Amino acid sequence: MHILREEQGRLGKRPEERSLEEQLRYGVVCIDKPAGPSSHEVSAFVRRMLQLQRTGHTGTLDQNVSGVLVVLLNEARKLSGYFARSPKSYVCLMRLQQAASQEELKEAFAHFRGTIYQTPPEASAVKKRLRTRTVYALNVLEIEGKNVLFACECEAGTYLRNLVRDVGEVLGVASEMRELRRTYASGLSEDQAVTLQQLSDYYWLWKKKGREEHLRKTIVPVEEPASKLMKKIVVSDDALKKTSSGVPPKISDVLQMEEGIEAGEAIACFTAKGELAFVLQPQLSTQQALEWWNENKDAEFARVLRVVQAF
Repeated sequence: MHILREEQGRLGKRPEERSLEEQLRYGVVCIDKPAGPSSHEVSAFVRRMLQLQRTGHTGTLDQNVSGVLVVLLNEARKLSGYFARSPKSYVCLMRLQQAASQEELKEAFAHFRGTIYQTPPEASAVKKRLRTRTVYALNVLEIEGKNVLFACECEAGTYLRNLVRDVGEVLGVASEMRELRRTYASGLSEDQAVTLQQLSDYYWLWKKKGREEHLRKTIVPVEEPASKLMKKIVVSDDALKKTSSGVPPKISDVLQMEEGIEAGEAIACFTAKGELAFVLQPQLSTQQALEWWNENKDAEFARVLRVVQAF
C-alpha cells in the first residue's frame, strides 16, 4: 500500500468490534454445502435459520456438488457480483474407462493448464457459445485403478465436467466425473466452512443460551473476502461524508492506495478504521494518481460505483 497521509478514523467502528446483530447485517457465512439441495435452497435455509431479510450466494454449485458456498447476509449481498468472479478451487474424482499411468495423466493434464476453450453444457443456464477460461493449477492427487483424484484451481465459470470429458479424449478413453467438491471460493476456504446443522446449533446457542462465541466466529466480516479479492484504497472521514451526499472523493481524500490499480476497474474503498465503505471505479491508475498527488491534491480521483452501507 502507498501511504499518502496518516489519519486516525473517527467514524464507524472496526469490523471486529461490531455487535453480533451488526455482523448479521454486514457479514458472510461459509457453508459446507451438502450434495442434494441447490445453492439457492441453501441460501434460503440460511436466511430463514438466521431470521434475516435477504441472503445471496457468490456462485452456483450444482445440486450433486458439495463444498464451499459463500452466503452473503443482508447488506453484504451488494458485493455478490464482484465476489462471484473470483477464482475457485475444486477436488474432483474422475473415473476412466480404463486405467492410465501417472505419466499418461501428467501428460494429459498438461494440455489443460492455462487458457482453455469450453462450451457450456446444455443443462447450464448460460448462452451456449465457445469461450475461454483459465486453469491456474491442475494436479493429480491419487490414482486407484480407474479412479483418479485431482485438484483444480480455475477461473470462475469453468466447467469441471467438461474438463473431465476432455482429459479423457486426450487419453483416448471415455471418462466421467463421479464426485466434485469445491474447496475454495470468494476468498474463503473449506476450513472456514460450517454445515447447516452447525449454523443452526450456533444460532440456537446465541438466542436461547446467550452464548454468541460460536456464531460470532462463524460469521465473517465482509471486509475479509473483499480485501482478498479486490484492490483497495483507504479514504478519510471527510470523504465518507461527502460521498454519502453524492460528491466523489478527490486525491486529497485518499489516505492509502494499493499498487496496481487500473483506471476503470472496481475497487474496494475502506475507512481509516478498516470498514468497507463503498465500491469505487477510479478514473486514474495507481501510477497516475501518485503523479497527480504531487501536482494537484484537489484533482478528482474516482467516482462512486455503488454505495455499500457497511458502517
